[in-house]
Amino acid sequence: MKATLACLTIAVAVFGWFSPALAADLKDRVKVEIESVGLHPGMDPGMYVCASGHLHIKGTVQNLAGVPLGQIKLGGKAFDSEGKLLGTATSSTKKATLAPNEKAEINLEFLTVTGPLIQQVKKHEEEVIEALPKQ
Repeated sequence: MKATLACLTIAVAVFGWFSPALAADLKDRVKVEIESVGLHPGMDPGMYVCASGHLHIKGTVQNLAGVPLGQIKLGGKAFDSEGKLLGTATSSTKKATLAPNEKAEINLEFLTVTGPLIQQVKKHEEEVIEALPKQ
């Protein structure tokens, strides 16, 4: 009984230790690409303004891991020419599962970047926040 409990404890400890490393590795195995949505004067490719007046960045994520992934969560930041943060956004893929090498659309909506702030955006960054294996 003690041996079984000891083995179980060790297994839980080892799995718990490797889980954060696995999750971090999977985030690194997701490729983010910004798509061109047409020409918008003064805006980078992939950027557009919706009917509500919010800045959007459209693109895709691709699962480069060898395992299926669940929904992928992405974060974005918009900066002015001096590097001042103008707004942040988060988005998740709509697909529940992303097979290896499969792509899915993402659409980051910056709710606080509207009106004159949109023209001030000179740089943007996108980052995978979460990519977990599909159970």
